[in-house]
Amino acid sequence: MPDNLYHSNFNFYQNANAEASEIKENFLIRQIEYSIIIEDIKRHHGDSSTQHYLLVGRRGSGKSTLLKRLQVELETDARLRQLYIAINPAEEQANMYRLYDLLEEVIRELEHNDINVGEYEFHEDTHAFTRQLFSMIHAAVERSGKRLVLLLDNMDRIFDNIGEDAHLLREDLLNYSGDIKIIGASTRVTEHFWRYDKPFYEFFRIFKLEPLTSEEMKTLLLNWSKRLNLPQIEEFVQNKPGQLETIRILTDGLPRTLQFFVNILLTRDPETGYEYLRLIMDSMTPLYQERLNSLPPAQRKIVLQMAFIWEAAGAGDIAAVTRMENNLVSAQLKQLAGKGIVEKLDTGGRNHLYRLAERFFNLWLIFTQGSPGEKRKAKYLTIFLENFYDAEEIQKLAVEHLKEIEEGKIEPNKAAVLTKAYAHSKYISSAVREMLIEKTLLLPGVLEEMRKQLPPMVKDILKDVNDLTDERAWKKAFSSIETIEQNDGVKDLLKAFVYFKMGDCEKAEPFFLAAIDKGIKGCLTTIAWMYLSESKFDLAEGYVLKALAEGEKESIQLQYFVLSGAYYGQNKAKPQTVDIIKELAKVDPSEHVQSFLPVVKAWNGEFSELERDIEHLLESRNPFISRTLIELLAHYQANLVHKFFLQEKFGKQLTEELLPLYYATQELVDHDPKKSLIMPPELQQPVNDLLNRIKESQQFYYGKVRT
Repeated sequence: MPDNLYHSNFNFYQNANAEASEIKENFLIRQIEYSIIIEDIKRHHGDSSTQHYLLVGRRGSGKSTLLKRLQVELETDARLRQLYIAINPAEEQANMYRLYDLLEEVIRELEHNDINVGEYEFHEDTHAFTRQLFSMIHAAVERSGKRLVLLLDNMDRIFDNIGEDAHLLREDLLNYSGDIKIIGASTRVTEHFWRYDKPFYEFFRIFKLEPLTSEEMKTLLLNWSKRLNLPQIEEFVQNKPGQLETIRILTDGLPRTLQFFVNILLTRDPETGYEYLRLIMDSMTPLYQERLNSLPPAQRKIVLQMAFIWEAAGAGDIAAVTRMENNLVSAQLKQLAGKGIVEKLDTGGRNHLYRLAERFFNLWLIFTQGSPGEKRKAKYLTIFLENFYDAEEIQKLAVEHLKEIEEGKIEPNKAAVLTKAYAHSKYISSAVREMLIEKTLLLPGVLEEMRKQLPPMVKDILKDVNDLTDERAWKKAFSSIETIEQNDGVKDLLKAFVYFKMGDCEKAEPFFLAAIDKGIKGCLTTIAWMYLSESKFDLAEGYVLKALAEGEKESIQLQYFVLSGAYYGQNKAKPQTVDIIKELAKVDPSEHVQSFLPVVKAWNGEFSELERDIEHLLESRNPFISRTLIELLAHYQANLVHKFFLQEKFGKQLTEELLPLYYATQELVDHDPKKSLIMPPELQQPVNDLLNRIKESQQFYYGKVRT
């Protein structure tokens, strides 16, 4: 989609020029804050104890949108329109040098709303002039029979500008309590709001606009998909949950950042969440580069080194890496906190911790300014998160290979091409990859027989179906399959394959069974593997036992592996399962089997060889090491797992690649609230998700979570 068309269609999100109906229709997030404030306005019209509000959030978090939505409600609701005057000055308040500048802006807006304030002249006693303006505003509002709701964006800047006039504003708000309600928005909670000796200490109720949740992000994107008539967005949401969650976590879940993501989604086709993030960063470069360049040299150096540390750090630690004096670093950190670039974390003691407030800015600095090692850490984190949250994709493509090999129904050159493509997929195990390669090499001898059984041009149809499913063009793929006139099971097999790639096992199953009934062999094992990959362990067990009973011998090792996985997933037949895996491990060096061996041993209470088994996995660079370690944590092996994170030989690399797992393990070994402050905030959710997953497994396997 051309960029200009994208930007044209996407203008509805810029609420400054949008119609009231559009603003209402597209207001999908920040609903809780909106409801609390609007209900307060409805209930307490004219009360003497007026509640003022401050919305705090990073740029792009939806503060301005929420203010605009409140304004629209006040202006379009028949009852509220009779009770309130909503004033929402321009977002950038560069001309507001003193409090009277703000009040004059309010007067102009009142006049625009046909509320006559009266004539006045400026005089040099600014305090008296300010009080005069307040008195005139009060009188005008009182004559109108309404109350004033003042919606102030960038309120921190306004308060910084009015400086010593702040006490006058508080005084007048108290004197005319009930006449004026202020709802402000700010990127930070400045000292005006938290210092007890400041005029507005505990004067505002503060709402912190947190990053979007997964469901909020999906709701927003699906709305954009509908509003812009762009089905690609909905397709991505439905089919790429891991990439979507990675982007949400690492971009702070900011609505404005999502616009860059949507633009990239529509105009380019990155393969991974990491590539999406890199391209989003390219879009953000002008803004972030200007922010970095605007800092004095000392602050710029501190910011860069804090980005490379990534974790929250004390002033002493920052001084050490910057080679600057502690006092200088402390002073610069205070200034950076005042600018909203650095966030201070109170540890409860004398030594506080600091980190960059905007985490995506932190990530951008690593990607654009960091060393190869620092960039590698960021890439590892992205890959870990994408794999952790994208379970839907894991192992699905293995079915394609099993189908091709066990049915013997695919042209060898096509098989080789697909095998090569899937062998490079990060979602497929090396064990299955090797089986793909091995089985593909056996196909030439079956080629003539296959040609006899298949109708003409089926290979072309198969190629077409594969291409279409790779593009997720499901309807076109089914249309292509329907061009096969023969009813020899190939059509059923292809339909099963398409449904499985869609992630719909229930629809795939009857077509696999129909293919079996029509003479195509090996599908029972394929169905078993399909259900194992979907964690439907009882179904996997049933089909693999049926495959064994009916003598499907083409992949006996895979059948036993599926059976052991099904038993483990159901927490049954422990002795039988460990015997199966031990025997398999002797004859099958595949990474899948070897990574499962220590898990099954721990499940059975066999701990003596676990350390050696993990050493072997690390030495062989087993790609399933993260899954193995997670399962070992579920079997109360936190101390053993933690040992490998600290180990000199593997610890550094392991920590870089599995950072969320490292923090989760630390939490299980030594729950120290102060240590949790060090962890980068963007990792809090994945770490919590890991811990919850571990606790759920412990509850499942042991009936309770040990303390």
